[in-house]
Order: sequence, then structure tokens, then C-alpha cells
Amino acid sequence: MMVYPISEKYNQQKAHRFTMYLALMSITMAFAGLTSAYLVRKGAGNWVNFPMPVEFYTSTVILLISSATMHVAHISNKKGHPKMATLGLLVTIALGLLFAFFQYKGWQDLNFSGIYIDGNPAGSFFYVITGLHAAHVLGGIAFLLVALFRSYRLFFIKKESTTIINKKGEALKVRTDLLSMYWHFMDFLWVYIFLFLFFNLNH
Repeated sequence: MMVYPISEKYNQQKAHRFTMYLALMSITMAFAGLTSAYLVRKGAGNWVNFPMPVEFYTSTVILLISSATMHVAHISNKKGHPKMATLGLLVTIALGLLFAFFQYKGWQDLNFSGIYIDGNPAGSFFYVITGLHAAHVLGGIAFLLVALFRSYRLFFIKKESTTIINKKGEALKVRTDLLSMYWHFMDFLWVYIFLFLFFNLNH
């Protein structure tokens, strides 16, 4: 097994963290642009509001819970509790998929109500904004699956002693610090999107 010096590992983690910050900043700018365009287009007229399907309320609760399970996975990983960390990742993935399912069901309800992506601008913006966020959540789930596989492989098959040293000098078996940052950001972003759409669709 190849062992890298702690200083080299730390520098790699710093680079990865910086890349994550850039990615989150880019995502923030993208959604800020979309919500700004939403307000501008709404003010131009020909805008038909509609009630937000109940599935989006449900999906909000699910994503909030998943943020808690992701936190449990990360803390367990830092404290050296591999089984709890793996379980936390697994539950987070399941909740993420459940979130995406309820988003899809909400879009179906809109479609059945006559709100289409190529119809009134209010519906078009709703589909684009919520759909883009759902795509980022699914991307996060893909990385969670990789972490889950690595966690299972390290802890339950190979039982290797390889570690990652994070910026606080703490040993991690699986890279849950950046995953946790990304997942909590997706949670915060969805709360912002949900409240933005809720108030604008009802006023």
C-alpha cells in the first residue's frame, strides 16, 4: 500500500476544497441569475401564477432530513465509527432519491393541471429552476454512491488503514467533508428556491 506524506495529502485536500468553493460559487451565480430573470419576466406581464403542488412541500422535508443524516455520516466518519458512517451515507442516498421522486411527482401534477414547460413563462421558469436543482442533487447522489462503495470496500472487505487528513488535522477514511459541504449547500439552496417560488407564486 502506498502511503503519502501527511503534508502532501493536506495540500491535495486544500486544492479539492478550493475547487469545491469555486463550484458552489458558480452554482450560486447560476441560480441567482435564474431567480433574477424570473422577477424581470414576471414584471413584464403575461404571467399566470399557480399553486405549488403538495409534493414540493414533502420533498422539502425529505431534503432537510437528508441533511441531518449526511451530518451523522460525516461526524461518524471523523470519530472512527465506520458502520454508522456507512449507514448515514446509505440513508442519505435513499432520501436523496426520494426527494427526486417527489419532485418528479410534483412536475407530473403540474402537467396534469395544464402547466407545461413550454407554456406560460411562470410554469417554464418553475420547471427550469426546480429541474436544474434536482439535476445537481442527482449529481451529488452519484458522488455519494462512490463514497458508499469506497466505505463498504475499506471497512467491510479490505479493512485498510488508509486515511485522509482534513484541514483540521482529523483523520477520515472516506472523503465525507466535501460531500457534506455540497449536500448541505444543496439543502440550503432548495430552501431558498422553495421560499422564492412560494412567495412569488402567491403574490
